[in-house]
Amino acid sequence: MVYVNVEDNTMRRKKIAVILTCMLAMSSVLTGCSGKDNSEVQKNDETKTAASSETGKPDTKEAEANGELVTLWMHNGPAFVKATKELAEEFEAESGIKIDIQVFPYDVMSQKMKAAYTAGNEPDIIQGFGAWMPTYINQGVLAKVPDDIASGFKEDFLSGAVEGYEKDGAYYGVPIEMQMESGLFYVPEKAKESGIEGAPKTFDDVVKIAKDHVKYNGDVLEYGGLEFDNGDNVAQLFLSWILQYGGNFWDEGKTHMVLQSEEGKLAWQKLVDLIEVDKVTDTKHITGDITSDVFFFNKKAAQLIKGSWASAIGEELKNDDWEYTFLPPVTGDIPHFVVETGWAYVVSENSKNKDNAFKFIQYCLQPEKSLAFNLATKTIPSLKALAEDPAYTEADENVRFKDQFQYLKYAQNVGPVQDMDYVKTTIRDIFKSQIDGKYTTEEALKKAETDINQHIDSLLAQTK
Repeated sequence: MVYVNVEDNTMRRKKIAVILTCMLAMSSVLTGCSGKDNSEVQKNDETKTAASSETGKPDTKEAEANGELVTLWMHNGPAFVKATKELAEEFEAESGIKIDIQVFPYDVMSQKMKAAYTAGNEPDIIQGFGAWMPTYINQGVLAKVPDDIASGFKEDFLSGAVEGYEKDGAYYGVPIEMQMESGLFYVPEKAKESGIEGAPKTFDDVVKIAKDHVKYNGDVLEYGGLEFDNGDNVAQLFLSWILQYGGNFWDEGKTHMVLQSEEGKLAWQKLVDLIEVDKVTDTKHITGDITSDVFFFNKKAAQLIKGSWASAIGEELKNDDWEYTFLPPVTGDIPHFVVETGWAYVVSENSKNKDNAFKFIQYCLQPEKSLAFNLATKTIPSLKALAEDPAYTEADENVRFKDQFQYLKYAQNVGPVQDMDYVKTTIRDIFKSQIDGKYTTEEALKKAETDINQHIDSLLAQTK
């Protein structure tokens, strides 16, 4: 099999526009500048991006009149936009079918989707995030992936990437990457000073490095030992550690989450102890303007738990003083880890251009096209063959991340949470409230389980 070479090292991720704004904000904090200008920059940028579209091209109306125009909505991550537009242009050149790409900021797009599906004027294709999709799948507004495309999904895709798009034996989305946040960025010099040669090999190593190098000035954190307090990682660490302790977080019917188990208590208390006992970091210095990855790459921490995609922030901040490894399990030898359903193409059930929409998606699924996309966006392939292929694993873009690929087989999809954004926000907010003294572990887990399951029930009720 022949693969194309891709040299674009631009960044990816669902909230990359916000992260770029965070970097501006961090720079302002470090230099004493006001944050007002950054807010205005973000507003102007979002206004421009929300209006971004290919509809200004003169041949768009002609293509629409000929029934050869397929509309596609996507978020404004620069690398995603660039790679998707290149695929669309190549597809149009070969097929004559035009893909009209319209780009929106992450949060704007999520709300726009809700309005569009309610009004029935959604686009033919959405390149959407998995956390958004369960409700739409249950409401029947997404088209079933044709059998000639979906027949090999179980064998061809990593289970963590594709499971979230399956219902009753059918698939309603085609994944283009797999989410993976269980990586560890670390500063080699700090590990060496802690007596650890190379990458941390156990979680005890991780904690030792963190405790050795964390620095406070009174109650103010000046240098973090282990940064993990962010929108993705608190919930994903908690759920992953339940698995690593030998538990499960679903009831038998896989409808409601079970968080108050003994394994749940162990996993939650481990997270709390990292803050309250080991004091490897705190929950005060991370804000909407200063995220954990920006904090680390500004050389303000020894370690960061995050997916490899965050290396692009290091590039932006010109910080190359780091290495990367897979996060060791908190207990045992098998690093089971939770992944949420990532980015995928979905097609509207109401689309008048389903055939052409799926032709484009099938075109993007070709191994050489998928390889180019994943390298350009710094994402992990959803296709098993690519995730194991030296053309991907040995590519220059992935040299520093090779360690993680051997562990992808331990990924487990988070399951039918209906709204993963809500789950992540709820767990993180309750975690931080416990650190602030509002809850005990038992009270925190009871509230998290109750709130999440009530939200699941409310969303399921909307589909009946």
